[in-house]
Formats: sequence, C-alpha cells, structure tokens
Amino acid sequence: MKNDPVQSALAALDNVPLRTPEGRAQLVKALASKSNLVAAKAARITGDAQWVELADDLVKAFDRFITRGSIPDKGCVALIAIARALYGLDYDDAELFLKGMRHVQMEPVWGGSVDTAVELRAVCAMGLASTRYSDTLRELVDLLADSEWQARAGAARAIGSIAANGSEAASLLLRLKALTGDREPDVIADCFSGLLGASGQNAVRFVTSFAEARDPEVRDAAILSLGASRRPEAIEWLKERFGAVADVATRKCILLSLATSRTEAAMEFLLVVIRDGSEQASAMAVAAMEISRADPRIQAEVTKALQERARKYQAPGCGDGRETG
Repeated sequence: MKNDPVQSALAALDNVPLRTPEGRAQLVKALASKSNLVAAKAARITGDAQWVELADDLVKAFDRFITRGSIPDKGCVALIAIARALYGLDYDDAELFLKGMRHVQMEPVWGGSVDTAVELRAVCAMGLASTRYSDTLRELVDLLADSEWQARAGAARAIGSIAANGSEAASLLLRLKALTGDREPDVIADCFSGLLGASGQNAVRFVTSFAEARDPEVRDAAILSLGASRRPEAIEWLKERFGAVADVATRKCILLSLATSRTEAAMEFLLVVIRDGSEQASAMAVAAMEISRADPRIQAEVTKALQERARKYQAPGCGDGRETG
C-alpha cells in the first residue's frame, strides 16, 4: 500500500531535533508545504519551542495561505496555528494581524455555509493588542461588532489586555459593551473579566450590579467573573450574596464561582457550608468543590468537613436534622 505523503510528513515532525540546523531546515520545509495540516503542525512546534528565528518563515506561510483562501487551507487550520505561534513569539508587525482580523472564509456545509475564520480573527485581535500599532482600539471596536460572537469575544479579550496595561479608553469600551449587551453572554463575560482585571474595586461594584440581573445568563456570567478575578472584595461580596439569596440556581453558581477562585477565604467558606450548612447547601458546596478533585489537599479537607458534619448531626440532641445555611 502506497504511503500517504501528508501522513508521512506529519509523522516526521514528531521527531524534529529542536534548536539544531537539521530541525530548522525540517520546519522551514514543513512551513512551506502545500498541506495546511503539515504547515499547521510545524507552526505549533515552532511556537511551543519559542523558535523566534523562524518568525519570517511563519509570516511567509501565513501570507501564502491567506492569499489562496479556503482551497489550500480548509478550516483555516494553518492560518490559526501560524497566528497563534506568532502571537506567542511576540511578533510585532501589526499588518499580519490586521489581515487576519479582516479575513472571512466561507466554506460549504450541509444546508449552507460557515465562516471558518472566526477563531483566526479572535487570535489576531490578541496579536494586534500586543503590538505598538497606534489604531489598535479602532480596529478592535470594529471587531466588537462582528457578526460572529466568538470574534466579538476575542475583541473583548484583546481590549481587556489593553485595559490591563492602564488604558482608560479600553476600560470604557468594555464598560459600554457590557451596558449595551450582546446576544451571547460569553461576550459580556469577557467584558466583565477584562474590567475586573484592569479596574479593580470600581469594576467589582460595576460587575456586581449585573450579578443581580433578571437574565440568568448575564447574572451567571457576572457571578463567575467575580470568582475568577480572585479579588478579595469580590469574594466577600459572593459570600454575603450567598446568604442573602434564596434561588437555588443562583446559590449553586455562587458556590461554583467561589470554588473556581481557589482563594483561602473562598475555600474556608465552602468548607463551613459543607460542615454546617443545610443538607441542600452542603451538597451543592461538595459538588462545587469537584472542580478541585485533582488537588488531594482540597479533597482531604472536603472529606474532613463531611466527616465532621456526620458526627455533628448524628450526635445526641441533633437527631431532628435541623440545619442552617
């Protein structure tokens, strides 16, 4: 049976000798391949190895695939991998990332067509935000109105990275997007995360106003963002909110947010809920702590809290099962 040249080339890349002339020659050849799969794998290896000297070869491959469109690069596989590699290598030429942000690649699927360049636009947004390009925010605002939510989310994350570097204009853009809303709550969640990472206590007050929203998806996005921020004032708000709200879904989300934060204050609170809370609250806290099941220390604390709970409610005088929390 005749060997598939693409599969042979992919297999050969598994044994590239990194940081050697032979390895460099092999990756340069792979990046120049007509196969998008081979070029993509070479790009991932280059990026993972932080092989900056191959940046020009990555750029050449990017230009070749973006010029020829979907025929040589079905699914934008090579373009996405190359853009990720260049972003990871701190490539500073904005023109390449601008090309990627503006690229739309419609490909046929059953019943219509789909834009396979959405992820590329999101990756290139982050790449552009890391350059010294003077009109970055202007370009990201345009992407924030993209027809595909994943691209809009990518724009929000990129704007958040600029806000984290002290840009008030970027923070205001995120605030405006959160206030005007989006059809997809994940986009708003990225706005919340960007604000919490950049604006501190002021952002906590802003995001908590959404954590009481009627829309459950927006509410959950705000609550989870607060935990992910790991900010002490956000953790305190979540703890207080848990005791003030009766809705089961909201309480579950708060406990998950606290568990996700993995801060000492959050862990202590969750263990208290497991040990002393109502049967329902205790079970929800245990479920939330499953996110840390790979951490033997945390799981040991959960087991200890459950054992203490069992002793407490089996003790004489506690047989009525009345609990608080």
